[in-house]
Amino acid sequence: MKDVRLPILVFGATGRQGGSVAKALIKVRWPIRALVLDPSQPASIALRDEGAELVQGSFEDTDVIATAMKDVHGVFSVLPANLSAEEEVRYGTSIADLAAQSRIDHFIYSSGASVGDKLTGVPRFDAKPRIEAHIQELPLTATIVRPMIFMEMLVRPGFGLDEGRLISLIRPDHSIQLTAVEDIGKIVAALFADKVRFGGVTLKIASDRVTGHELEAVFTEVAGKPITYARFPDDVLAANVDLAHMASSLEDGPLAERVDLSAMRELNPELLSFRSWLAGRGREALNTALRKGSGNSDQL
Repeated sequence: MKDVRLPILVFGATGRQGGSVAKALIKVRWPIRALVLDPSQPASIALRDEGAELVQGSFEDTDVIATAMKDVHGVFSVLPANLSAEEEVRYGTSIADLAAQSRIDHFIYSSGASVGDKLTGVPRFDAKPRIEAHIQELPLTATIVRPMIFMEMLVRPGFGLDEGRLISLIRPDHSIQLTAVEDIGKIVAALFADKVRFGGVTLKIASDRVTGHELEAVFTEVAGKPITYARFPDDVLAANVDLAHMASSLEDGPLAERVDLSAMRELNPELLSFRSWLAGRGREALNTALRKGSGNSDQL
């Protein structure tokens, strides 16, 4: 395509999602520009060594961001999880406004799979849908992606793996859709390559769908020892608003909506199953969780 050599501005390029997108774009020889807080950090240096153009700045530096958006084809916007709801909405809408003002050809925003048709009234749950609504009102060709639950969340310490069990959010015979972070980058790169098809589209992203029973079998196989599966007890869910919200959404809310995995494979033929991810990139985190449990259920 004629504009393939124009850069993509990637936010969060030293993090998980943004880093996945940056790597995928570099792999298909699409120039990237990355906003980084500190160019001297190892992750920033690694990006630069791979060919990325670094721009030093923060979400507060609107003038720097506006300059970084000059002469780019697209923008990938993702925000860190440690922001307050107010900060997330402020930065998310500001980035989108700047993209519209800069007449960016294709804007991709990474939202959340738990976004539904109605607001919940809880600020941290409603930040992403508020940003989505703002983007949709702008004169901007935008694609919104909603990655399903990250595979990494199932191998965090503190969920019983060190005791030979996994405690999570679904009933054993129900299914959960999971996303490998590296798949997000490959899918986003495919979206950038086809603005005509995906401009104006909201797309849920997943890599695999597994039941609780299948999780038990996969963990047992990869760990090399029995791992049993169970859902969080009702009293634990009742005491934790975040867990309760996710568990409810997995049963009959946005997280229960089925992603077309065949369509995902069309965008990314290298789509990872949970088994292949756990035995590969997830193995180190699994080994850590098997050795020692720490933290508590609000990590999920």
